[in-house]
Amino acid sequence: MTTATASTTTDSTPSLVTERTWQDAVCTLIDHWCLTDTCFSSGQLARQLRIERPDFRYAVTELGEFVKDLFHQGAIEYRDRHGRVSAAVQVPRRTDGRSRTPANTEVFVYAPTPMLGQAHDFEVEIPRPGFTPTALERQRFAAAAAQANAEMLATVHADGRLCIPRRAFEQLSHATGVSMRGGDKVFIAVELGARSTLRVYLEARDGCVEHGLQPDRGRVRFTAPGQLPSFTPGATYAIEIDDDGLSITL
Repeated sequence: MTTATASTTTDSTPSLVTERTWQDAVCTLIDHWCLTDTCFSSGQLARQLRIERPDFRYAVTELGEFVKDLFHQGAIEYRDRHGRVSAAVQVPRRTDGRSRTPANTEVFVYAPTPMLGQAHDFEVEIPRPGFTPTALERQRFAAAAAQANAEMLATVHADGRLCIPRRAFEQLSHATGVSMRGGDKVFIAVELGARSTLRVYLEARDGCVEHGLQPDRGRVRFTAPGQLPSFTPGATYAIEIDDDGLSITL
């Protein structure tokens, strides 16, 4: 990620005074925290913006989806003292209920390693916004919330490829405790039957074909495996979490 160099405040966080948009401010904070080897959540980003730039108009969910986009694009990177770069890991966590956020809410922490992400104290109180959203802003915020809470459906696109959306992998990460990095491989197996089933895993196993998470949206798209007939464009299939994988009955 590339942002302008920012001066630091007395508490060693960058000044956000000159940032033009909330997206620019988020990138500045992420750059700083990555350079200082600091773990963070989107809630911590939202809190910092609410405190330093209460004039910015955004929803916390909207900010969270923006950070997920950056993550899958490979724009969140840590550098060690030798200059070596590694992509951030997205670590699944749940809240304890120490803030307004209800207990057991699913949260992602971004960290150099899964161990550091699991140890990070991410729960913070996010100040309420100091503005009343316009009708257009309410539509924008609702769209972000719909994306974050979308129904888990696999859809066949016009080119015949089946698309498994990002949300399915996020839910599987929380269900299994397996952390992800942008561009990670997922592993797909076929179970043949009267209604064949696709099994999708975050970790490698025998008999699976691997596909990479796409950097644009963190989703996976693929044509029908050789054992199956071609997928029908426009078809949709429910995605279920089944033990340590996703299950898609065709």
